[in-house]
Amino acid sequence: WVAYPEAAPYRGVHFMRTYWRLKPGVTLAQAQADVSTIDHRLAELYPDNERDRRTLLIPLHQWLVARIRRALLVLFGAVALVLLIACSNFAGLLMVRAVTRKREFVIRASLGAARSRLIRQSLTESALLAFLGGAAGLLLARWGTSALSSLEPAELERFRDIQMDAKVFLFVFGVSALTAAIFGMAPAWLSAGSDAAESLKEGTRSATPGQRSRSLRNLLVSAEFALALILLVGAGLMIKGFSRLHSVDPGFNPKDVVVMHVQLPAARYSEIPRQTQFRRQVLAGLNSLPGVEAAMITDIPFDGNYVTHNFVIDGRPPLPVGAEPELQTLSVMGPYFRTMQIPLLAGRVFTEADREGQPLAAVVNEAFVKQYFPGQNPLGARIDWAQRKPPHQWMTIVGVVGDTKYSGLDQPSDPVVYAPFAQSDEAWRRWMTIVLRSRRATAGLVQEAKEQVWSVDSQLPVSEVSSMSALMSVSLAQQRFNMLLLGLFAALALILAALGIYGMMAYRVGQRTHEIGIYMALGAQHKNVLWLVLREGAKLTFAGILFGLIGALALSRVMTSLLFEVKPTDPATFGMVAALLAAVGLLACYLPARRATRVDPMVALRYE
Repeated sequence: WVAYPEAAPYRGVHFMRTYWRLKPGVTLAQAQADVSTIDHRLAELYPDNERDRRTLLIPLHQWLVARIRRALLVLFGAVALVLLIACSNFAGLLMVRAVTRKREFVIRASLGAARSRLIRQSLTESALLAFLGGAAGLLLARWGTSALSSLEPAELERFRDIQMDAKVFLFVFGVSALTAAIFGMAPAWLSAGSDAAESLKEGTRSATPGQRSRSLRNLLVSAEFALALILLVGAGLMIKGFSRLHSVDPGFNPKDVVVMHVQLPAARYSEIPRQTQFRRQVLAGLNSLPGVEAAMITDIPFDGNYVTHNFVIDGRPPLPVGAEPELQTLSVMGPYFRTMQIPLLAGRVFTEADREGQPLAAVVNEAFVKQYFPGQNPLGARIDWAQRKPPHQWMTIVGVVGDTKYSGLDQPSDPVVYAPFAQSDEAWRRWMTIVLRSRRATAGLVQEAKEQVWSVDSQLPVSEVSSMSALMSVSLAQQRFNMLLLGLFAALALILAALGIYGMMAYRVGQRTHEIGIYMALGAQHKNVLWLVLREGAKLTFAGILFGLIGALALSRVMTSLLFEVKPTDPATFGMVAALLAAVGLLACYLPARRATRVDPMVALRYE
C-alpha cells in the first residue's frame, strides 16, 4: 500500500489500516462494541462518506495467516500422511525382523526371560532406529528449508525467518519417541506373546510368519497405498488447478513489458499543468528511444494498488448521497492500450485531442458495460464522480476495452473507467507507472528510461522497476509454492509406498522359496509363478487404492478454496492417480516376482 498524505483532508478516502492494542481485561467483543458505536456516530455526522462503512476488529495473528491458513493446514495434513506412511514402513520392517528372530525370542522366553524384558529390548532397538531417523530428518530438514527459502514464496513473507530452534528438536525427537513406542510395540508384543510350544513345533526351516503377523503387514501395506493415493489426488488437483490458473488470459500481453514507478513531490508539482508538462516530456523522450513504445498509468495490474470513486450516470435516477456505485478509476497518458495490447471492443481509445480544455472523455472496460449497461450501447453515455460540487463535469464514454485482471488471475475483473491524465482535476494524483514495451535487453532499457526521466527532473527517484511477467509470477507465488510442496510430499509418499510393497513382497518371496521350488518341480511354468506372486501384491495394491479413493473423496473437499476451476471430485484426476498408483504398485511387485521365476527347483528344495 502506498500512503498519499494529500488524501488525508478527504473523508471519503480510505486506504489505511489501523492497529489496536486491547487494554488488560478488555475482550475483543467489548472492543468491537465500542468501535461499532463510533461507526454509528460517524455515519450520523458524515452520512455522505460513512453511511455504510463498518469497522471489523480482527486479531492480528488471524489476519496475518488468513490467506494461507487453509494451505498450511493442508500441507500439515500432507506431512502427517507422509509420517504415517513412513511409520507403516517402519512397523513392517520391525515385524519382519521380529519374525526372523522369533525362535530366538521363544528360546529366551523358555529359559525364563520375562515378557516385559523382551518387549523392552524390542522397544529399545526400535527407539534407536527412530532416533537415528529423526537425526537424519533434521539434517534433511535444514537442507530442505534452505532450498525452499531460495524459492522466495511471496505470500510467505516470514518464511526466511524460519529457524530450527530447540522447539523443532524437541518436536522431532518427541515424534521419533512416539513412533518408536507405538509402531515398535506391535512387533515386540507379537514376538514376546508367542506360545513357546507351538512356535517350536513350526520346524527348523526359515521362520514362517503367522497368520496374525501376515495380516497386520498386509494391512500396513494397503494403508500406505491408501494414504499415498490421498496425497497424490491432492497434488493432482492442485497441479490441474494451477495449470488452469496459469493459462488464464490477463487481458493484456505481459511479454516484453517493463514497468517503473515515479512519484512527483508536492512541493514542485502541486499544479496539474506542471504535472502534465512533466509527463509529456518524459513520454516524448521515452518514445524516441529505438524499439520502445511507452505510456503511463496510475496503477498497473498486479501491483496491489488501486483507487476507487463513487460515480453517477447522466439521466439515471439519483441515489442517496453516499450510496452511489463504486468503480476503479485509472488515469492514462500515451498509447497505453496499444502498449499493453488491451483489445478495443467498441469506439475509440484516447488521442492527443483528449487534452486540457477539450470535452472530457472516458474509456470503460467490458465489466463496466455488463454491470451498468447490460444489453445497451454505452458509447455516448456520460458519467461523473459523485458528490462533485455543481455543475457536473460529465465525461463522455468514447470507447470500450477488454477486461484486465488487476488483483489476481483468480479474481474477477472489476468495473474500470480510464480517463486522460491531461483532463484530470485531481492534483493529488501525482504518481504514475511508466509502461515500456520493447524487445531490447531489460538492463540497458531500464537505464536509458531512467536517464530520460532524469533529463526532465534529475531529483526524481525511479522505483519499483519490474517486468510485467515478474509481477504476474509473484501473484501466482502462493499457489505455485503450495503445489510444489504438496507435489513433493506426494512423490515422497509414492516412493515410500512402493518401497513398502516391494520390501514386503521380496520378503514373502524369500520366505516361500521352498514352496516355489516344489511348485516348479511339479511342472509350474514361469508365468504361473509370476502370476502367483503378482496376484498377492495386486490384491494389496487395489485394496489400498479402493480405500484411498474413499478417503480422497472425503478429504479433497477441504481443498476446495485452494483449487481454481477444478472440482474436488474431478474424475479425471482420480482416475489418473489411481492408474499411476496401480502401475507403481504392480511394478514394485513385479521385481520380486520376476526373481521368483528364476528360482532353481533343486536349490529351492534344499533351501533352509
